[in-house]
Amino acid sequence: MPEPSRSDRFHRQIIDSLDEVVFQLDTQGVWTFLNPAWTALTGYRPDESVGHSFLDSVHPKDREEHQKLFQEVLKQPPARQRLEGRYLSREGAERWVEMVARPLRGEDGSVQGVCGTLTDVSERRRTHDALSQRERYLGALVEMQQRLLVAQQGEESYKGVLGPIGQATGASRVYVFILHREEAGKVLMSQRAEWCAHGISPEIDNPSLQNLPMEPGFSRWLERLSQGDKIMGLVKDLPEVERTLLDRQKVLSLLVLPLRVNEALVGFIGFDNCVEARPWTQLEVDLLSAAAGAISLELEHRQFESALRERETRYRQLAENASDIQYRYRLENPRSFLFVSRVVSDRLGYTPEEHYADPELWHKRVHPGDLPALTQLLENPQSVSNKPVVLRFTCRDGRTRWLEHTVAPVLNGNGRAVSVEGIARDITDRREVEEALKMSEASFRILLEGVTDAAAIQRDGRIVYANMALVTTLGFDRPDQLVGRALMRFVEDDLEEVPGPPPDPSGIKGMITGERRLVRRDGKTRVAELVSLPLLFDGAPAVVSIARDVTEQRQLQARLTLADRLASVGTLAAGIAHEINNPLAFVISNLSFLSEEMRRSQLSLEGTQSSNPTSGNGPKLRQRAELDLAEWQEVLSEAYEGAERVRQIVRQLKTFSRPDEERLSPVDIHQVLDSVVMMAANEIRHRAQLHRDYASVPMVMANEGRLCQVFLNLVVNAAQAIPEGDAQRHSIRLVTRRLDVGRVLIEVQDSGSGIPREALGRIFDPFFTTKPVGVGTGLGLSICHGIITNLGGEISADSEMGKGSTFRVILPSLEPRTRTRAHTALPAAQPTTQRKGRVLVVDDEPGVGKVLRRILKEHEVEVASGGRQALERLQREPDFFDAVLCDVMMPDLGGKDLYEAVRKTQSGLERRFIFVSGGAFTTNAREFLEAIPNPKLEKPFNEPALRQIVQDLVSRGPSSR
Repeated sequence: MPEPSRSDRFHRQIIDSLDEVVFQLDTQGVWTFLNPAWTALTGYRPDESVGHSFLDSVHPKDREEHQKLFQEVLKQPPARQRLEGRYLSREGAERWVEMVARPLRGEDGSVQGVCGTLTDVSERRRTHDALSQRERYLGALVEMQQRLLVAQQGEESYKGVLGPIGQATGASRVYVFILHREEAGKVLMSQRAEWCAHGISPEIDNPSLQNLPMEPGFSRWLERLSQGDKIMGLVKDLPEVERTLLDRQKVLSLLVLPLRVNEALVGFIGFDNCVEARPWTQLEVDLLSAAAGAISLELEHRQFESALRERETRYRQLAENASDIQYRYRLENPRSFLFVSRVVSDRLGYTPEEHYADPELWHKRVHPGDLPALTQLLENPQSVSNKPVVLRFTCRDGRTRWLEHTVAPVLNGNGRAVSVEGIARDITDRREVEEALKMSEASFRILLEGVTDAAAIQRDGRIVYANMALVTTLGFDRPDQLVGRALMRFVEDDLEEVPGPPPDPSGIKGMITGERRLVRRDGKTRVAELVSLPLLFDGAPAVVSIARDVTEQRQLQARLTLADRLASVGTLAAGIAHEINNPLAFVISNLSFLSEEMRRSQLSLEGTQSSNPTSGNGPKLRQRAELDLAEWQEVLSEAYEGAERVRQIVRQLKTFSRPDEERLSPVDIHQVLDSVVMMAANEIRHRAQLHRDYASVPMVMANEGRLCQVFLNLVVNAAQAIPEGDAQRHSIRLVTRRLDVGRVLIEVQDSGSGIPREALGRIFDPFFTTKPVGVGTGLGLSICHGIITNLGGEISADSEMGKGSTFRVILPSLEPRTRTRAHTALPAAQPTTQRKGRVLVVDDEPGVGKVLRRILKEHEVEVASGGRQALERLQREPDFFDAVLCDVMMPDLGGKDLYEAVRKTQSGLERRFIFVSGGAFTTNAREFLEAIPNPKLEKPFNEPALRQIVQDLVSRGPSSR
């Protein structure tokens, strides 16, 4: 074969670089050449297609046209021929291609085949098809709207509009189903209209499609269509119960859209494809949704007409028997009364016939001052629809009557008011009483409007008047937005947490007194001090409530309280560090010493035995070992004591460092004072001797953290009033006494420098201090005063210069019968025959599991490394374990969730849980531990208490559940 020339190679490079496919066919229609663009078009390499008929690559529906074009080019070859058709890719996808073909001639001029180009025009074709489809749909929508507008009155006028939309979509069947309810309330659907393409069997007469229950078979349809969603897809992919019904109708794919009237589902329109399983495009869904909306509007219109006719019938039946005047007035010319009930003769002295004869009768007899209101009532009823309008009329006998009108416009199909229906109630007697009270009421209103504080008048617990200050405070625009509402609705308080009188001390509904949180319209809260008083308003008993906004004041107090707490923590930081470091120092030293001594003794003993195994030194070595053991036990005891001191200090810090908890609970005042002493020890030890003079006193209802803040402030102040360096001469004394039933006295006494007499009356004022600049802020005692008074207590001070000061705090106490401690002491262990039990330890910290296994070595202990592992173990053998030691905070499944899961699936097993925690640091965890009755222990463990609790559960055995 001759070598291609340079020119041939150049031309071949050009052909191979083209984006269009360049082809050659022989006279039999077989590919003889394809450039590389063929691969981009079809996915086949040229060598895979060359030698095959070109018709194999053409869509079956377009092969006839392509064969005809090929034959025409061969027989009478023109310059060239063009044809668009679909080609198939390797994946079976369709690509629209424009073929340009011309004859391929040999050197003698004879036709040797066909050559030309193939250009991918799929995108252009899709755009053209989409535009054509959109125009077809829009044309169908316009025709449907026109038919609906000219449809005759009837509840099924939409039947004639399904044809145009069905033809435009190419659907096989279009139908409308209407929903209704049977007497039992079950939702049924019935087919009401249908259009079918040629050759498709209709289903309109199918009895199984009438009164068909939607539940349970079509519950999915009911739920989604009620939400305004669509049902769309291939039938083969639908649930079996839906597929069974649709397969009988030979439906391959469908689209169902909801029909809604006044936001409620009343039916649906469906489009079936029975020829091919064709999916619906988003464009088709959007356009058909417009068609569904048009039919929904038609249904709404028909529903309105039916309701109007029914209303007309009921109206005339009731009107003649009512005590109020009922009327209908025509707004279109000629204006006239269409109906007036007979009671008008008794009220105004003019018969209905006189009204029919004179449309201007009311305009003539209304009070001149009310003529504009009457004109608005009869000519623009939309502006006062359903709003009472009171008008004065002059009767035939000359008396003036007050009639309260309530009207509603009657609209035509275009939404324009054509008449007005109204009811006129005679309120003359009521208005005469109101007029008599009007002057006194007006004066009272002027008074309340002049008050800068928010004010409301309530009757039967509901607001009948609100001044603008209250409207603004609650975030409303007008007073009428509050009238009729309950003021208590805007009050949000937990009375157990807010000391003060109950909200209704007098028994009168609506009485609110004391400090309360008011909830604004936007959900924000304001703190207010409310005062309520009973009074007469509009001639009836009522309650006036005045609220003074103290939000900013309380926020300032909260900030000052927090600032003081932070200042206290800062003051104590060095001392607390010292207190923690001291026990830690001898804990570490003692443990190091013990380790070294044990190693040395071991080496010494081994050396002695190896050098002289037969010597008589055995008794001496044992005696030495016993002495060493006693010393080691002493070292361990000191180490344990130091660690316990660290644990107590950390516990006090945890109690003191929770500023967000304000819950009130029974508090042991001695425990609070001991905690304060521990935290302030470094401030005290260099200045004075501490003395405790505790009497037997009941618990107080308070917040432990707040009381710690108060007494820590008082103790630190007492210490700072004493100079350093002479601790043996000075003292600080803590005294507790029970004053009488219901009150406890706590005194903090010091022998310091004292407070000047002229300053003693101001020590509880904010920002007043006798300390040097930089030592105090002047807020501590003010905040203490606020905390104690909010708890219903008292705080005072006595002082004498050079002799010291005494601060006295009086708090309400709980009676002994109600006294309960937050942590009940464990009962002393009684000698008994201990039973070996099975214990499950649940903790994500491996070291904790090892510690608990050693502590509880007398029992069978199994360890789970997380909540999920424990849950699986308990589900396998729920009656296996006597006790479950469970951590609260775990990453995979927390103690609370494990407890709830066990309680639901193995009821009773949850009573064998013992919760251990290193600190329930979330509000949710703390509330959970407070709510459950199970034992709780804190880390590090109190080993005797732990063993006793476990032994108690083990002694009961699993059968106790």
